Amino acid sequence: MGFEEYIDLIEDTLCSLGNVQTKAINYGVQIVLTGAGKKVTLNIYNGKKGINLVWGGGDSDLQEEARSLVDKIRLFGKTELEQKSGNSEKQSYSVKKNTVGLRFSSSQPRILLAQEPEFSGVWMGSDESGKGDYFGPLVVASVCLDTAAGEMLIKAGVRDCKAMSDERVTALAKTIEATALAFSVLVMKPHAYNMRYEQVQRTGGSLNALLALGHIAALKQTWSKYPACKWAVVDQFVRNEAIPDGIHAFAPNMKVMQRTGAEEDIAVAAASVLARAAFLQTIQQMGFEAGIGRIPKGGGEAATNAARRLVQQKGTEALGQYVKLHFANTQKL
Repeated sequence: MGFEEYIDLIEDTLCSLGNVQTKAINYGVQIVLTGAGKKVTLNIYNGKKGINLVWGGGDSDLQEEARSLVDKIRLFGKTELEQKSGNSEKQSYSVKKNTVGLRFSSSQPRILLAQEPEFSGVWMGSDESGKGDYFGPLVVASVCLDTAAGEMLIKAGVRDCKAMSDERVTALAKTIEATALAFSVLVMKPHAYNMRYEQVQRTGGSLNALLALGHIAALKQTWSKYPACKWAVVDQFVRNEAIPDGIHAFAPNMKVMQRTGAEEDIAVAAASVLARAAFLQTIQQMGFEAGIGRIPKGGGEAATNAARRLVQQKGTEALGQYVKLHFANTQKL
Protein backbone atom coordinates (compact mmCIF):
# COMPACT_ATOMS: atom_id res chain seq x y z
CA MET A 1 0.00 0.00 0.00
CA GLY A 2 1.36 3.40 -1.03
CA PHE A 3 1.33 6.63 0.95
CA GLU A 4 -1.78 8.03 -0.73
CA GLU A 5 -3.72 4.83 -0.08
CA TYR A 6 -2.57 4.94 3.53
CA ILE A 7 -3.88 8.49 3.91
CA ASP A 8 -7.19 7.53 2.30
CA LEU A 9 -7.58 4.60 4.68
CA ILE A 10 -6.88 6.81 7.71
CA GLU A 11 -9.35 9.43 6.49
CA ASP A 12 -12.08 6.84 5.93
CA THR A 13 -11.38 5.32 9.35
CA LEU A 14 -11.50 8.63 11.25
CA CYS A 15 -14.77 9.60 9.56
CA SER A 16 -16.48 7.30 12.08
CA LEU A 17 -15.46 9.71 14.87
CA GLY A 18 -16.38 13.09 13.40
CA ASN A 19 -15.63 15.69 10.75
CA VAL A 20 -12.37 15.08 8.84
CA GLN A 21 -10.45 17.74 6.90
CA THR A 22 -7.13 17.12 5.13
CA LYS A 23 -4.54 19.58 3.85
CA ALA A 24 -1.03 19.33 2.46
CA ILE A 25 1.93 20.33 4.64
CA ASN A 26 5.67 20.16 4.07
CA TYR A 27 6.71 16.52 3.54
CA GLY A 28 3.22 15.16 4.21
CA VAL A 29 -0.38 15.92 5.11
CA GLN A 30 -2.29 17.14 8.14
CA ILE A 31 -5.60 15.59 9.13
CA VAL A 32 -7.91 17.63 11.37
CA LEU A 33 -10.59 15.68 13.22
CA THR A 34 -13.39 17.50 15.05
CA GLY A 35 -16.15 15.86 17.03
CA ALA A 36 -18.10 16.30 20.27
CA GLY A 37 -16.73 19.85 20.58
CA LYS A 38 -13.11 18.64 20.49
CA LYS A 39 -10.36 18.93 17.92
CA VAL A 40 -7.48 16.60 17.14
CA THR A 41 -4.71 17.03 14.57
CA LEU A 42 -2.57 14.34 13.01
CA ASN A 43 0.48 15.28 10.96
CA ILE A 44 1.67 12.42 8.75
CA TYR A 45 5.16 12.84 7.32
CA ASN A 46 6.54 10.71 4.51
CA GLY A 47 10.32 10.94 4.72
CA LYS A 48 13.39 8.91 3.88
CA LYS A 49 13.12 7.07 7.20
CA GLY A 50 9.51 6.12 6.55
CA ILE A 51 6.19 7.29 7.93
CA ASN A 52 6.09 9.48 11.03
CA LEU A 53 2.85 10.33 12.87
CA VAL A 54 2.63 13.41 15.12
CA TRP A 55 -0.56 13.94 17.13
CA GLY A 56 -1.73 17.34 18.36
CA GLY A 57 -4.68 19.04 19.96
CA GLY A 58 -4.10 17.95 23.53
CA ASP A 59 -5.08 14.78 25.33
CA SER A 60 -8.74 13.90 25.04
CA ASP A 61 -11.08 10.96 24.65
CA LEU A 62 -11.37 11.82 20.96
CA GLN A 63 -7.62 11.65 20.46
CA GLU A 64 -7.44 8.37 22.36
CA GLU A 65 -10.11 6.84 20.13
CA ALA A 66 -8.45 8.20 17.01
CA ARG A 67 -5.05 6.87 18.04
CA SER A 68 -6.54 3.46 18.74
CA LEU A 69 -8.08 3.22 15.28
CA VAL A 70 -5.04 4.54 13.42
CA ASP A 71 -2.73 2.17 15.30
CA LYS A 72 -4.69 -0.72 13.84
CA ILE A 73 -3.83 0.29 10.29
CA ARG A 74 -0.67 -1.35 9.05
CA LEU A 75 1.01 0.56 6.27
CA PHE A 76 2.26 -2.48 4.38
CA GLY A 77 -0.48 -4.92 5.38
CA LYS A 78 -3.64 -2.98 4.64
CA THR A 79 -6.45 -3.57 7.08
CA GLU A 80 -10.02 -2.53 7.12
CA LEU A 81 -12.26 -1.77 10.06
CA GLU A 82 -15.35 -3.84 10.37
CA GLN A 83 -17.81 -2.16 12.65
CA LYS A 84 -19.84 -4.36 14.95
CA SER A 85 -23.05 -3.12 16.43
CA GLY A 86 -24.45 -4.48 19.67
CA ASN A 87 -27.20 -3.61 22.11
CA SER A 88 -25.10 -1.05 23.94
CA GLU A 89 -24.56 2.48 22.69
CA LYS A 90 -20.81 1.99 22.65
CA GLN A 91 -19.23 0.88 19.39
CA SER A 92 -16.52 -1.72 19.14
CA TYR A 93 -14.27 -2.40 16.19
CA SER A 94 -12.35 -5.39 15.00
CA VAL A 95 -9.58 -5.48 12.42
CA LYS A 96 -9.24 -8.00 9.65
CA LYS A 97 -6.51 -8.31 7.05
CA ASN A 98 -7.51 -6.97 3.66
CA THR A 99 -6.29 -9.91 1.64
CA VAL A 100 -7.21 -11.16 -1.80
CA GLY A 101 -9.72 -13.54 -0.30
CA LEU A 102 -11.52 -10.78 1.59
CA ARG A 103 -11.73 -7.89 -0.79
CA PHE A 104 -9.59 -7.88 -3.84
CA SER A 105 -9.90 -10.06 -6.91
CA SER A 106 -6.57 -10.77 -8.56
CA SER A 107 -7.98 -12.38 -11.71
CA GLN A 108 -6.94 -10.69 -14.93
CA PRO A 109 -9.88 -9.69 -17.14
CA ARG A 110 -10.34 -11.15 -20.59
CA ILE A 111 -12.65 -10.98 -23.58
CA LEU A 112 -15.56 -13.18 -22.56
CA LEU A 113 -17.04 -13.23 -26.06
CA ALA A 114 -13.82 -14.37 -27.76
CA GLN A 115 -15.08 -17.94 -28.21
CA GLU A 116 -18.63 -17.02 -29.19
CA PRO A 117 -19.63 -17.99 -32.74
CA GLU A 118 -20.04 -15.01 -35.06
CA PHE A 119 -18.39 -12.63 -32.58
CA SER A 120 -17.39 -9.62 -34.66
CA GLY A 121 -14.64 -8.38 -32.34
CA VAL A 122 -16.56 -5.27 -31.25
CA TRP A 123 -18.66 -5.20 -28.09
CA MET A 124 -19.93 -3.10 -25.18
CA GLY A 125 -19.92 -3.62 -21.43
CA SER A 126 -21.59 -1.71 -18.60
CA ASP A 127 -21.26 -1.46 -14.84
CA GLU A 128 -22.31 0.81 -11.98
CA SER A 129 -20.86 2.43 -8.88
CA GLY A 130 -22.40 3.96 -5.77
CA LYS A 131 -25.42 1.70 -5.28
CA GLY A 132 -24.17 0.66 -1.82
CA ASP A 133 -23.11 4.15 -0.73
CA TYR A 134 -25.46 6.24 1.42
CA PHE A 135 -23.84 9.48 0.26
CA GLY A 136 -23.27 10.36 -3.35
CA PRO A 137 -24.62 9.47 -6.77
CA LEU A 138 -25.47 6.30 -8.60
CA VAL A 139 -23.18 6.15 -11.63
CA VAL A 140 -23.60 3.83 -14.61
CA ALA A 141 -20.95 3.66 -17.33
CA SER A 142 -20.68 1.82 -20.62
CA VAL A 143 -17.60 1.17 -22.76
CA CYS A 144 -17.34 -0.06 -26.36
CA LEU A 145 -14.13 -1.81 -27.40
CA ASP A 146 -12.68 -3.80 -30.24
CA THR A 147 -10.30 -6.68 -29.65
CA ALA A 148 -7.18 -4.52 -30.07
CA ALA A 149 -8.43 -1.92 -27.59
CA GLY A 150 -9.42 -4.65 -25.14
CA GLU A 151 -5.96 -6.19 -25.26
CA MET A 152 -4.38 -2.76 -24.77
CA LEU A 153 -6.45 -2.14 -21.64
CA ILE A 154 -5.63 -5.57 -20.26
CA LYS A 155 -1.92 -4.83 -20.70
CA ALA A 156 -2.41 -1.41 -19.08
CA GLY A 157 -3.69 -3.15 -15.94
CA VAL A 158 -7.39 -2.34 -16.19
CA ARG A 159 -9.53 -4.64 -14.09
CA ASP A 160 -12.60 -4.55 -11.87
CA CYS A 161 -12.42 -1.29 -9.91
CA LYS A 162 -12.89 -3.17 -6.62
CA ALA A 163 -9.47 -4.73 -7.23
CA MET A 164 -7.68 -1.38 -7.37
CA SER A 165 -7.01 1.66 -5.24
CA ASP A 166 -8.97 4.86 -5.88
CA GLU A 167 -5.79 6.55 -7.15
CA ARG A 168 -5.23 3.77 -9.68
CA VAL A 169 -8.87 3.95 -10.78
CA THR A 170 -8.58 7.70 -11.43
CA ALA A 171 -5.37 7.29 -13.43
CA LEU A 172 -6.68 4.40 -15.55
CA ALA A 173 -9.95 6.18 -16.33
CA LYS A 174 -8.02 8.54 -18.60
CA THR A 175 -6.38 5.60 -20.37
CA ILE A 176 -9.77 3.99 -20.98
CA GLU A 177 -11.26 7.19 -22.36
CA ALA A 178 -8.34 7.53 -24.78
CA THR A 179 -8.50 3.88 -25.90
CA ALA A 180 -12.20 2.99 -26.14
CA LEU A 181 -14.14 3.21 -29.40
CA ALA A 182 -16.90 4.94 -27.44
CA PHE A 183 -18.02 5.36 -23.84
CA SER A 184 -20.64 7.08 -21.73
CA VAL A 185 -20.88 7.90 -18.03
CA LEU A 186 -24.26 8.74 -16.51
CA VAL A 187 -24.21 10.36 -13.06
CA MET A 188 -27.48 10.38 -11.13
CA LYS A 189 -26.98 12.71 -8.18
CA PRO A 190 -29.01 12.10 -5.00
CA HIS A 191 -31.81 14.59 -5.71
CA ALA A 192 -32.49 12.94 -9.10
CA TYR A 193 -31.87 9.46 -7.70
CA ASN A 194 -34.41 9.94 -4.91
CA MET A 195 -37.03 11.22 -7.32
CA ARG A 196 -36.49 8.33 -9.76
CA TYR A 197 -36.42 5.75 -6.98
CA GLU A 198 -39.74 7.02 -5.66
CA GLN A 199 -41.23 6.84 -9.15
CA VAL A 200 -40.01 3.27 -9.63
CA GLN A 201 -41.36 2.26 -6.23
CA ARG A 202 -44.80 3.65 -7.03
CA THR A 203 -44.98 1.30 -10.01
CA GLY A 204 -43.99 -1.70 -7.89
CA GLY A 205 -40.33 -1.66 -8.87
CA SER A 206 -37.17 -1.82 -6.75
CA LEU A 207 -33.55 -0.69 -6.89
CA ASN A 208 -32.88 -3.40 -9.47
CA ALA A 209 -35.43 -1.78 -11.77
CA LEU A 210 -33.67 1.56 -11.42
CA LEU A 211 -30.30 -0.10 -12.08
CA ALA A 212 -31.67 -1.77 -15.20
CA LEU A 213 -32.88 1.58 -16.53
CA GLY A 214 -29.44 3.06 -15.88
CA HIS A 215 -27.63 0.27 -17.71
CA ILE A 216 -29.98 0.51 -20.69
CA ALA A 217 -29.50 4.29 -20.89
CA ALA A 218 -25.70 4.06 -20.70
CA LEU A 219 -25.53 1.28 -23.30
CA LYS A 220 -27.87 3.19 -25.62
CA GLN A 221 -25.76 6.33 -25.38
CA THR A 222 -22.55 4.41 -26.14
CA TRP A 223 -24.17 2.48 -29.00
CA SER A 224 -25.38 5.73 -30.54
CA LYS A 225 -21.73 6.80 -30.78
CA TYR A 226 -20.67 3.48 -32.36
CA PRO A 227 -23.74 1.76 -33.89
CA ALA A 228 -21.61 -0.88 -35.61
CA CYS A 229 -21.45 -2.64 -32.23
CA LYS A 230 -23.62 -5.79 -32.18
CA TRP A 231 -22.68 -7.40 -28.85
CA ALA A 232 -23.11 -6.40 -25.19
CA VAL A 233 -21.98 -7.92 -21.88
CA VAL A 234 -23.89 -6.96 -18.73
CA ASP A 235 -23.56 -8.06 -15.13
CA GLN A 236 -26.56 -10.18 -14.15
CA PHE A 237 -27.56 -8.46 -10.90
CA VAL A 238 -31.16 -9.64 -11.29
CA ARG A 239 -32.77 -12.44 -13.26
CA ASN A 240 -35.17 -10.86 -15.73
CA GLU A 241 -35.30 -9.72 -19.32
CA ALA A 242 -35.54 -5.99 -18.58
CA ILE A 243 -32.05 -5.19 -19.85
CA PRO A 244 -32.10 -7.32 -23.03
CA ASP A 245 -35.58 -6.02 -23.86
CA GLY A 246 -34.45 -2.45 -23.23
CA ILE A 247 -31.40 -2.89 -25.45
CA HIS A 248 -33.39 -4.51 -28.23
CA ALA A 249 -35.74 -1.50 -28.22
CA PHE A 250 -32.95 0.62 -29.74
CA ALA A 251 -30.75 -2.13 -31.26
CA PRO A 252 -32.98 -5.08 -32.29
CA ASN A 253 -30.07 -7.19 -33.55
CA MET A 254 -27.85 -6.73 -30.50
CA LYS A 255 -26.72 -9.97 -28.89
CA VAL A 256 -26.71 -9.60 -25.11
CA MET A 257 -24.75 -11.76 -22.67
CA GLN A 258 -25.88 -11.52 -19.04
CA ARG A 259 -23.80 -13.30 -16.42
CA THR A 260 -22.76 -12.98 -12.83
CA GLY A 261 -19.20 -11.79 -12.34
CA ALA A 262 -19.24 -10.03 -15.70
CA GLU A 263 -16.36 -7.85 -14.47
CA GLU A 264 -14.16 -10.67 -15.78
CA ASP A 265 -14.77 -9.10 -19.19
CA ILE A 266 -12.42 -6.22 -19.99
CA ALA A 267 -15.21 -3.99 -21.37
CA VAL A 268 -17.24 -4.41 -18.18
CA ALA A 269 -14.12 -3.92 -16.05
CA ALA A 270 -13.34 -0.73 -17.97
CA ALA A 271 -16.91 0.48 -17.41
CA SER A 272 -16.55 -0.22 -13.69
CA VAL A 273 -13.42 1.97 -13.61
CA LEU A 274 -15.13 4.89 -15.39
CA ALA A 275 -18.15 4.62 -13.10
CA ARG A 276 -15.99 4.51 -9.99
CA ALA A 277 -13.84 7.45 -11.12
CA ALA A 278 -16.96 9.58 -11.71
CA PHE A 279 -18.37 8.54 -8.33
CA LEU A 280 -15.16 9.54 -6.54
CA GLN A 281 -15.01 12.91 -8.30
CA THR A 282 -18.67 13.67 -7.55
CA ILE A 283 -18.56 12.68 -3.88
CA GLN A 284 -15.45 14.82 -3.38
CA GLN A 285 -17.26 17.82 -4.85
CA MET A 286 -20.27 17.10 -2.65
CA GLY A 287 -18.06 17.06 0.43
CA PHE A 288 -16.88 20.57 -0.34
CA GLU A 289 -20.43 21.76 -1.00
CA ALA A 290 -21.80 20.20 2.18
CA GLY A 291 -19.07 21.72 4.34
CA ILE A 292 -18.68 18.57 6.42
CA GLY A 293 -15.23 17.55 5.23
CA ARG A 294 -14.51 14.16 3.75
CA ILE A 295 -17.64 12.13 3.07
CA PRO A 296 -17.30 8.48 4.11
CA LYS A 297 -18.03 5.82 1.54
CA GLY A 298 -20.39 2.92 2.14
CA GLY A 299 -23.46 2.77 4.31
CA GLY A 300 -22.06 2.21 7.79
CA GLU A 301 -22.14 4.20 11.00
CA ALA A 302 -19.57 6.67 9.68
CA ALA A 303 -21.99 7.63 6.90
CA THR A 304 -24.82 8.04 9.42
CA ASN A 305 -22.66 10.28 11.61
CA ALA A 306 -21.71 12.41 8.60
CA ALA A 307 -25.39 12.78 7.67
CA ARG A 308 -26.13 13.80 11.24
CA ARG A 309 -23.54 16.59 10.97
CA LEU A 310 -25.07 17.62 7.66
CA VAL A 311 -28.53 17.91 9.23
CA GLN A 312 -27.11 19.95 12.11
CA GLN A 313 -25.51 22.40 9.69
CA LYS A 314 -28.03 22.59 6.84
CA GLY A 315 -31.29 21.14 8.18
CA THR A 316 -33.21 17.97 7.38
CA GLU A 317 -34.36 19.29 4.01
CA ALA A 318 -30.76 19.18 2.74
CA LEU A 319 -30.50 15.41 3.13
CA GLY A 320 -32.12 14.62 -0.19
CA GLN A 321 -29.41 16.58 -2.00
CA TYR A 322 -26.61 14.42 -0.62
CA VAL A 323 -27.88 10.96 0.37
CA LYS A 324 -30.04 8.13 -0.93
CA LEU A 325 -33.05 8.57 1.32
CA HIS A 326 -34.35 5.00 1.20
CA PHE A 327 -31.24 3.66 2.99
CA ALA A 328 -31.75 2.52 6.59
CA ASN A 329 -29.30 5.24 7.69
CA THR A 330 -32.04 7.83 7.26
CA GLN A 331 -34.18 6.13 9.92
CA LYS A 332 -31.26 6.23 12.35
CA LEU A 333 -30.96 10.02 12.28
